[in-house]
Amino acid sequence: TGIAACAARAAEVLAPLLPEPLDHVLLQADLTAVAPGPLERPLAETLDVLAEIESKGGATVYRFTPDSVRRALDSGRTAEDLHAFLAEHSRTPVPQPLSYLIDDVARRHGHLRVGAASAYVRCEDDGLLAEILADKRSEGLRLRRLAPTVLAAELDPAALLTRLREMGYAPAAESAEGDVLITRPGVHRTPPRTPPAPV
Repeated sequence: TGIAACAARAAEVLAPLLPEPLDHVLLQADLTAVAPGPLERPLAETLDVLAEIESKGGATVYRFTPDSVRRALDSGRTAEDLHAFLAEHSRTPVPQPLSYLIDDVARRHGHLRVGAASAYVRCEDDGLLAEILADKRSEGLRLRRLAPTVLAAELDPAALLTRLREMGYAPAAESAEGDVLITRPGVHRTPPRTPPAPV
């Protein structure tokens, strides 16, 4: 197309005027990295995750913070990955404060876990919870043990109550504060008898 051809031609004309992208940075002892020119795309993209851009100009200054290192760990990288990446792409030795920062954040990363659960089953008798988990009928509930006395489920609380009752258990609903919820049962009446058909 005409636009693509123009863009390709512009890139061709401008290429000799632009500096070559760099494959390295200069790590500093103050938890910064200086990019003395434009960086190769993979290097720039990784630094955008691992550090905050502090200033731009002829050189770009990146700052490493606990939040930026956590962000890199959240994206699936390990502390070892980060150490290797920095050693490979720095023209200066990796400063000790930066190594300590990475190791400290990595040591605490993931100690708290957050996940989704629509409902839970709580019981002081962990043997009863083990029985429920072992029951083949509970497979559709997608239960998992969170603690010795707590199971989490992906069903909503009302559906979980119904299914557990169908399995022969007698669960009670509870509030967020742990109080048993009282429900008014619907009135069940025997349907009217139909008169016998005449003979």
